[in-house]
Amino acid sequence: SNHRAAIHESNLKIILQLARNISNALDEIHSAGVTHNNLNSKKIIFDDKDDGMMVKIIGLGSASLLTDKNEHSIERRKDIQHLGVILFHMFTGQCPFRRNCDSYLTPGVEKNDKALQSKNQLVYMLTSKVPLVVAKLVMVLMEAETSTHPYRSAKDVGRELDSIIVHLESIMSNSDEQKLFGRLQFPTGKLYGRDPHLSILSDMCNKIGTCNASKIVIVSGCSGVGKSSLVKHAQQILKNGTTHFISGKFDQLKQMELLSAIDTAFTEYANNISQRCQEDFLQAREAINKAINTDVAVLTEVFPCLCEVVGKPTSAPAKLDPIGAKHRFKFIFQMFVRSISAPSHPVVLFLDDLQWADEFSLELVSTLVADTELKDFLFIGSCRDDEIDENHPLTKELNKLKRKNIDITNINVTSVSRTDVNELISDVINLPTHLTESFSRIVYQKTSGNALLVTQFLQSLWDEGLLFFSLESNTWQWDLKAIDAKEIPDDVGLMMSKKILQLPAECRFGMKLLACLGSKCDKSTLRLLMMNQKCLQKERSLKKRKQDADEINNEFSIFDPAIDEGLLKEERSCYMFAHDQIQHGAYSLMLENERARLHHQIGHSILGKMADDHVKDLLFIAVDQLNRGEIFMEEEHGRMKLAKLNLKAGEKAMLLATFLSSASYLERGISLLCDDHWEKYYDLSLHLYSLYAEVEYCNGRFHN
Repeated sequence: SNHRAAIHESNLKIILQLARNISNALDEIHSAGVTHNNLNSKKIIFDDKDDGMMVKIIGLGSASLLTDKNEHSIERRKDIQHLGVILFHMFTGQCPFRRNCDSYLTPGVEKNDKALQSKNQLVYMLTSKVPLVVAKLVMVLMEAETSTHPYRSAKDVGRELDSIIVHLESIMSNSDEQKLFGRLQFPTGKLYGRDPHLSILSDMCNKIGTCNASKIVIVSGCSGVGKSSLVKHAQQILKNGTTHFISGKFDQLKQMELLSAIDTAFTEYANNISQRCQEDFLQAREAINKAINTDVAVLTEVFPCLCEVVGKPTSAPAKLDPIGAKHRFKFIFQMFVRSISAPSHPVVLFLDDLQWADEFSLELVSTLVADTELKDFLFIGSCRDDEIDENHPLTKELNKLKRKNIDITNINVTSVSRTDVNELISDVINLPTHLTESFSRIVYQKTSGNALLVTQFLQSLWDEGLLFFSLESNTWQWDLKAIDAKEIPDDVGLMMSKKILQLPAECRFGMKLLACLGSKCDKSTLRLLMMNQKCLQKERSLKKRKQDADEINNEFSIFDPAIDEGLLKEERSCYMFAHDQIQHGAYSLMLENERARLHHQIGHSILGKMADDHVKDLLFIAVDQLNRGEIFMEEEHGRMKLAKLNLKAGEKAMLLATFLSSASYLERGISLLCDDHWEKYYDLSLHLYSLYAEVEYCNGRFHN
């Protein structure tokens, strides 16, 4: 994936020399009174001799005599434009058109402007590889059909390339800042209009462990205002090597997955402590074992990631009645967090998207916040306040804490001001704020200052060429009238969907697959599913013969366009959506039947993996996926098999004391039973109903 790396000076000189010789060879054809009319890379041969590269242009079957002797004739300009396409391909290794270059240049095919990649994209692809003077030359050549073309002949192009070769060393020394050209560069280490909020968060973190310090912060606001960014920025400030800042994220599609966000946070803790020095690691292990001793298996059954720190338990936990097992789990969980928290290394637990949290996760967090013995701990949670009402589990848990006189710090994040939007735009396009005021005023009016909407709207303007980098003036310019007339969807997800539709087919399919799995997925699971997806294999087979061996071997290269566009992020061994709204946009591209079919296929793929993989338990993921694809379980045999899997998941969840999840699995299993199930499937029916009654008793829902 080094397609963005600049060409080394020595290699660039060789390519420039070859480009000059191709230009001179084309000039020889024109000097003979002939135009080629079908110039492309397949029509060029060269012999690398000691005294230089000898170039010949072949394939003159479509050639014609020049009818216009004018050096600016249309016939010449078309050949020169095709020369520009060839040079672009040579310098970047990529085609400047959205479809195959050769099909674009076949005889009888006229130029189709819709086939071109955006001018911004072309400028970025060039300036990330070659010096600005070379990029300007190539862009001018590809626009050669215009009457203002500055090069009178292919010979002029050759002379220009000769001049660049002579002065290459000087040119290369002045191209260090060039990486900023042509691409919007959104600042990563800066927040806009969030100083008061950041001050509160930082103050809370600095007061951990002090007398009367608040142990819970709720960051609220609507989708896209920047709640997560605010907390993550605070995390960067806290990177002092002593604070354990661990985080997890609840997922709308993983609400049935047991304690998924806390599991992610504990995985992060296990990874962090494993990377520290041996002394710190052994101290952490000793503290945990001292606190929970033989009951460590109670935790590792739910959070297997902790085995990396405490080792694999030699025995299973003692069996208790369901209520007793739940109380034991809460106590052991509480003792574990106490053991990893200390004045020398306090713990900050951040859980994102609490509006999708399961009740038991919220219950566990409340236990930690209310624990008077747990001093060196801070919980930060973020939520969409417009999706939480008085009956939401989060509201109920917060009310319980208030009744215990526990101080809750609330930070409400709203949209940024017009001044902040102007400052952001000024930083992105590297122009003074007084020059961007008129532009930012329209952007603010269109987006109402929603941070996500602002960045995506700017990106859409770049995509459409309404905001563009001019190689002539070396600065950013924009079409104010067209931007003012541009309509923007009220739904950010709809904007994301439109953007995803512009990606290559295999990348779109990969994003749909990822969206069905949630906001993130580890590469091992993704690899398994990609291998089993016939649709994806069909898309990839169309490209294999045109790819390098390295590209073929890189199974995840299909996601590169989405990463380049900022839609996906690659973190360690995972791929994740840059924002929930992007996941929503990818998921909404599928009709209900397509979603169900993909969920069904994913579930079966994971079930097949479970037979061979006893280390990682994928039961809950598999059952969740199959439940979402239930409509494809039409035959009675298949539905009964799924009912048994839900029974198995319900039993497993009950053993882990997660009774609400257990009830959901068992209820789904019961719904799958046929009308005469008591006659045909008596044992299965009895187990489902009996266990469901017991679980609902534990949940206190006696009416069920």
